[in-house]
Amino acid sequence: MNQEFGPARGMMFEKEYTLHTGWKIFFYIVIAAMVIGGAYSIYAAITDKTLWLALLGVGLVLLGVYLYLELKVGRIIISGDGIKIVTYFRSKELLLGDIKGYRMERNVLFIDPIDKSKKRIHLGDYTYYADYREILTWLNLYCTDLNAQQEQMAIEEVQNDDSYGYTGEERLAELKRLKKFCSYFNYVGVAICIWMFAYPQPYDYVILTGLIWPLVVLFVFYLKRDVVTLNANDKKKEAVYPSLNTALVLPPFALLARVFIDFKLMHLTDVLLPAATVIVVLSAIFAAIMLSAREKARNNKTTWLSALLFVLLYGFTAPVLVNCDFDYGVPKTYTARVLDQRVSTGKHTSYNLTLSKWGPAESEEVEVNKSLYNEVKVGDTVQVNLKPGLLKMQWFFVSR
Repeated sequence: MNQEFGPARGMMFEKEYTLHTGWKIFFYIVIAAMVIGGAYSIYAAITDKTLWLALLGVGLVLLGVYLYLELKVGRIIISGDGIKIVTYFRSKELLLGDIKGYRMERNVLFIDPIDKSKKRIHLGDYTYYADYREILTWLNLYCTDLNAQQEQMAIEEVQNDDSYGYTGEERLAELKRLKKFCSYFNYVGVAICIWMFAYPQPYDYVILTGLIWPLVVLFVFYLKRDVVTLNANDKKKEAVYPSLNTALVLPPFALLARVFIDFKLMHLTDVLLPAATVIVVLSAIFAAIMLSAREKARNNKTTWLSALLFVLLYGFTAPVLVNCDFDYGVPKTYTARVLDQRVSTGKHTSYNLTLSKWGPAESEEVEVNKSLYNEVKVGDTVQVNLKPGLLKMQWFFVSR
């Protein structure tokens, strides 16, 4: 036991904690850079008479001043009576008798009050503070670990749940096997997602794998519906209950990226009927699975939300990918002239050509790959290849 806090609960002491010196230096450098940058922006705005630059500069200076004040005043005070967080503009305090317990999510620390009308204390990253281990020691001495409490309650629930086996030991062993089994499925889901993003070759097999894998996971979820969840973001239960969330939901996000990057439908409205059909079918399947599961699974809101997200993502991406990637029809080729070129930068750099009227399409801007963009210039001609689509949704691609 840390004698810093006394050998027994209730002994009087008080100690303050501020940010570690290294972090203080770092934040002071950041603040200085913000203030200098803001001042320079204001100066440039006055010279150029640019309003938005002036507002940006003022904002940076004000934010820098605010952070400086918080850094100078901010501290944690712990004592035999309770804990207090002091900032420049306000303070929060909870007495020991008012504290329900504490929980940690990664390095973020939350101290919850018994009375929900009182505000919880929140530390963005307690490891930034000097001697932060003493804060953890104080918490362990005086407060309840809500994470451990929640985990213990869940373990006891599993031990009393005959879905996992006949005895408590057998049930915990089966739970451990299921968690390992689900983790393998989740790893494969991550690998498929990386494959589709980083190196989608051979392309047909990549897309086919991305389409089939979530259906395999859905079947496994059906077989284990009483004891497996889709709770990847449920921090209260993820330490105990196995989850297939990543394996089910992550690949459809990669499929959505491939749809936007690789294929262009002539009319986006063409996808509505096929998408609605897939969504209705998948929704019915999920409803049947969940309603046939035990009551605790049926009442799991996070699982229902994950299922809804999967149904919407898969419902809109699967028809487009099947329609375009597995369309082996002969394209109709049209000639179009390049009227303009534009590179759009941001989170995603896109290369766009404005084409003259071709076939059934009016003049419009089309995104193309970088190599094609660099091959042509305004006035050149390109080939637009219009394909019928396996599901009768016309789509096209541009070539030289």
